[in-house]
Amino acid sequence: MRLTALALAAAVPSALVAQDVSPAPGVLIARAIAVMKAQEDRGWKYTYREDRTESQIDKNGQSYSPVTKTYEHIMLEGENYSKLVLVDGKPLDAKTQQKVDRDLANERANRQKHRLTFHREISLGDLDVLERLFDNRVTGEETVLDRKSWRVESEPKPGYRPASKEEDQILAARHINWFDEQEGARIRGLQTFIRAANGFQPGSTIQWDYLKSGDAWLPETLTLRVDLKVMSVVHARGETTQRYYDYKRFTVESTLLPQN
Repeated sequence: MRLTALALAAAVPSALVAQDVSPAPGVLIARAIAVMKAQEDRGWKYTYREDRTESQIDKNGQSYSPVTKTYEHIMLEGENYSKLVLVDGKPLDAKTQQKVDRDLANERANRQKHRLTFHREISLGDLDVLERLFDNRVTGEETVLDRKSWRVESEPKPGYRPASKEEDQILAARHINWFDEQEGARIRGLQTFIRAANGFQPGSTIQWDYLKSGDAWLPETLTLRVDLKVMSVVHARGETTQRYYDYKRFTVESTLLPQN
């Protein structure tokens, strides 16, 4: 069924736009999954930078001064590794730099010692469960990140009994996804919690934005606005923004064989 829907979506997207007819949500979801699967099959790996800005909110609703940490995501023995390089745009102090260098050296030795074969996987996220667990509907066209897109809203199916703890957590949030009209890729995904799950309280949101870099769709920003409670002991509220940039495709293969 998904392959048939994908073929139709690939053949007539421009005609649908021209006729001002909304495609079925299943067609849009299938196209986006196919785009991600094709990208995953290429096996591309990337180095990139990440700026992670965090701010906490106290019990009176006042925000603490945000802190921004910059990480370099590098290839270490064939797999991604994040290395802290700046704090609030400034070089690390000597003590922190020594710890960062020590941690990197230890991780390199650990990966070499165990002789593991590493794989980088690109998750399909929540798209592969939308048709099974949610009621989906196309709610219009919008311009998102300067690209024309279809907006699809997904509500948990009423009365559905989750088959696992994972499904129960997935069904704790409603989803909105925006799919690029031209290429079919998901360019934004937003999850809003409607009940507590895994510490996340109702109203917490998680949003991913994606950018086109060469022939690949890659994460650009991750924004979390969360209200967390852990075992009724820890209660934290705050916002975290992670920005990913300066992507460079890693072209040197580094395959480690399992040790007998």
